[in-house]
Amino acid sequence: MKAKQNVTLWICGISILVFGMGIVGATQPFENLPQDTVLAEVLGQKVCLKDIEPGSEVKEKHQDAAGGFSLWLKQTRASNLGRYFRPLWDDYAKEKGLEVTDREVNEYKERMIHFMTDQKEKWNRKKDDLAKELIAENLKDDKKAQLEKSFNLYKGLIERTPDTESIYHSADSNTAKLIDDSTKSFILDWKIRKELYKQYKGRVIFQQAGPEPLDAFRLFFEEQQRKSKFKFFNKDAEDLFWDYYKSQNHTFCKDLNEAERLMSTPWWLKEKEEDDYDTEAEWGEEASGFQIRIEGDSGRRAFYSDKIPVFKIDLLNTGDKTFACAALEQFCEVGVDGKWYKWNGPAAADVLAGMLKPKNVNYDFLVIKLTENWGLKSPSTKEDKSQTIPLSLGTHSIRVKYKTMPRPDSPAAEAVSNSLKFQIIAPRSAAGG
Repeated sequence: MKAKQNVTLWICGISILVFGMGIVGATQPFENLPQDTVLAEVLGQKVCLKDIEPGSEVKEKHQDAAGGFSLWLKQTRASNLGRYFRPLWDDYAKEKGLEVTDREVNEYKERMIHFMTDQKEKWNRKKDDLAKELIAENLKDDKKAQLEKSFNLYKGLIERTPDTESIYHSADSNTAKLIDDSTKSFILDWKIRKELYKQYKGRVIFQQAGPEPLDAFRLFFEEQQRKSKFKFFNKDAEDLFWDYYKSQNHTFCKDLNEAERLMSTPWWLKEKEEDDYDTEAEWGEEASGFQIRIEGDSGRRAFYSDKIPVFKIDLLNTGDKTFACAALEQFCEVGVDGKWYKWNGPAAADVLAGMLKPKNVNYDFLVIKLTENWGLKSPSTKEDKSQTIPLSLGTHSIRVKYKTMPRPDSPAAEAVSNSLKFQIIAPRSAAGG
């Protein structure tokens, strides 16, 4: 039984890497109640306080839980209580004829192998990126500590994540059956969500196991309660159950069309979205140990269309040469949506360059503004010669080329940054804000 639980937790745990977890507020109910107090009854099964209460040893371990012991205790009780309502979903699945086929199981496993392979490659890139950055000898202590924490996080994720292909293609029959059973349960949960959304509609939230039709869940349980499929005998237990479904502390999908799209196809069958992008920018291509990185100013990835998009450039030198670097846009080219633009604005004649020494980093070195001072680098027509960067509403990508100044002991180096996705959105007034 424990092995099956571990497999189930591992499968569900994969989705936590993609989706955030919902948090409910802290409280202290059930004070001084006997453990055998009946809180609720679901399909004839009584639920007592002892059924949802964590053990004393577990409680002791979480006395110093991040976010507070009260919050952890409420989340644990709510999760334990929710398990007793699972049979209502199972009955609903039977009523609707929802089943999981072997083809769907195999398709899920192959997609997850591909997904986790890509994920581990991404973690390795981020770990290697951080290792390079940690070489910098001019890092401040707080920044170094932050980088080391991130490095250890990715290192730990890589070490703790098992080889997905060997698990899903296990030769051991017992393990293979556990994997298949857990996968079927996971897929069936998705089918139930999809069917509930189709029936009840309502708002959709982003949750650890994928998009979740929160209003549909609430309406379903309200209907089940009216049919006397379950009832509560304790107000604290009733509040604990409904708090999640009635809470506004969720990340809601505000676009109804997007909600429909999210609920139409399970996330593991979707192709990677073009507008998906990482929250952490990676260093770009290396040129003689010289690298640059572009990021939205103050971490922004979305800009109002009536404002100028602003980005910042970081520099890193992991080599043994010193580079002369001038913090001027005229030494850059910007690539937006695959087209390259050169600087047509005022150019400084007397340039003052700073020295980027070996094993040094320079954060917030240069600010890039996507103004009309940028013109198409290789115009093919007369009209193209005056073309500036077009930024329609929606998702765009940007890269930057930066060229250092030549020095007597070394030629100039030209590095290309990472590709960064960003959005142009309607102004506040047009967006109704």
